[in-house]
Amino acid sequence: MGSLILVGGKGGVGKTTTACATACWFAKGGLRTLLVSSDPAHSTSDALGFSLGHTPTQVEGVPFLWGMELDPQAHLETLLPRVSGSLEGSMVPNMSTLLGSDAAEEVIDGASSIKAGELMLPGLDEALAFDQLIRHLEDPRFDVIVFDTAPTGHTLRLLALPELLDQWTGRILKILRMQGGLRSLLFGRKQQDEMQEELERLSRRIAHVRRVLADGDHARFLLVTIAEQMAIDETVRAAEGLSEFGINIGGVVVNRLTPDLDFDWLQGRRSIEQRHLKRLKSHFEDLPLAEVPLEATDVHGIEALEALGVSIHGDVIDELEHDGPQVVGKQIAMTVRKGLILNTDAEGATRVRMYLPGARKEEIGLKGRDSQLLVSANGHEAAIDIGREFDITGLKATFKESILSLTLPPSQNPLSDSEEE
Repeated sequence: MGSLILVGGKGGVGKTTTACATACWFAKGGLRTLLVSSDPAHSTSDALGFSLGHTPTQVEGVPFLWGMELDPQAHLETLLPRVSGSLEGSMVPNMSTLLGSDAAEEVIDGASSIKAGELMLPGLDEALAFDQLIRHLEDPRFDVIVFDTAPTGHTLRLLALPELLDQWTGRILKILRMQGGLRSLLFGRKQQDEMQEELERLSRRIAHVRRVLADGDHARFLLVTIAEQMAIDETVRAAEGLSEFGINIGGVVVNRLTPDLDFDWLQGRRSIEQRHLKRLKSHFEDLPLAEVPLEATDVHGIEALEALGVSIHGDVIDELEHDGPQVVGKQIAMTVRKGLILNTDAEGATRVRMYLPGARKEEIGLKGRDSQLLVSANGHEAAIDIGREFDITGLKATFKESILSLTLPPSQNPLSDSEEE
């Protein structure tokens, strides 16, 4: 699992550009980086100059960078497609008995026209964006995930939803348990069990999202702003809201600062900005603050984003040490580590180390399939190619301080014909 960097701020302050530059900076340093956007405006693709899809796509020209734009609505439709189907299919015989065929047919017609999206709470599509994010966060291919969030107001609502949804699913589950007999009569035992299991899985995923976001050693939020009154006011409010949810703020990026040039109009503009900047530094005195000067041209395309990444974070990082976390970044320090380490010892045993912040030991599952090791945590499964076939029964595993350590025994050489005899 990779380290999570969330980038957010008021619309128009350079949030997406900062997220793209940060992702390019990590990738330039050799870290396998996934840039994820939940912004429906597709600004991330525009900034990169490269079209992204709804699954991780290798960004052309940057060997260690992948990108994707989340589609929560499509995810919602695939997450609960069985709801209207269950209502339509399982109620036919029972409803006919209770209400008569004509009334039952009217109910079934109404149920069959319901779409999963119409059954969900307002804003649930934003929460499902986090569910999709966690799925890729647990992908062992990536060391760093940079999440370009929606503008601040949407992000705070999204961060609040896991707790609201936890309460919502808890109440629904309570009702389902209290009304088991009637529910079985109307829906059928199998269908009502499936619906209850789906709600329980959703509740567990919500809890996992909260654990990951609250892990300050793993996830941090970068606030992006400009030195203007309204932008700073919203940044201060955003910081207060994030703190209420226990989200670690890693630092503040102040974009588009006017350079110190000998021109009256520019000096007047700079004087106003410096006053706002002083207020910002006073409010966030305990946080690192990166000052980014106004560029002479638009920041667009990989080359310009890489240059901006250096302006924000400093020189490109050296190769990470394989064991343990490492602090990187000049203006804003960020702790990152390899999400997956594979090596083979002198005896031919394969050793696997995975970083799984927020995971619980009882939620981790391990399976083998040909040359792939399948690791599941909280309902999400990741496939790791070991490069050879192995015997899963000989696997040794430990989980301590968010590190899953595995040892796979050496391959057994097949017996020769003479040995078989």
